[in-house]
Amino acid sequence: MSTNDFLKFVPKPIDAVGIRAGEGPNVQVALAIIQRTTALRAYSSFGKGRDWMEELSKAYVVALATRSADTVVMKLIQEDLAAKLSTDCRGCKEASVGVNIIRERLFPTLKVLREHANELVHHLDDPKNKGVAGLNIEGVFAYCHHFFQENAEALFGVIPNPNGLFPEVKCKKCSASS
Repeated sequence: MSTNDFLKFVPKPIDAVGIRAGEGPNVQVALAIIQRTTALRAYSSFGKGRDWMEELSKAYVVALATRSADTVVMKLIQEDLAAKLSTDCRGCKEASVGVNIIRERLFPTLKVLREHANELVHHLDDPKNKGVAGLNIEGVFAYCHHFFQENAEALFGVIPNPNGLFPEVKCKKCSASS
């Protein structure tokens, strides 16, 4: 497979909006709007680059911006869920409603697709790595599509029902002291 072969695909269209009408004269702005705008700009211009390096750079921007938006949303969900826990211990809160746990339980497909973005970013950030044909660039774009299109409501604060998915868990320190 040549370097260009793994860049020959067309990302699915994303038509989710970042701003929508609210109640009365108000508007709702999606969470992480800067990251969303950055990701979608690179996403929509993919395939129009001059060469494979430009396309790879766009994939990198899509990966970084989507991961960043994903993290913003997960942290906001975490704050909401952590406020409902009966403990004040940070370790117990992280063990019960850590961002990775939230992503895994509320957005399992997102968790799996995020790995493609992680692999791309870590691979390209390490100057010792050679070659890029083994990276799943299409998976990075699937992650972006899934987050901004399939889970668009989460960007407006609407999340899946968390009831029963997050039992309180004690951290190692608290478990040892009980």
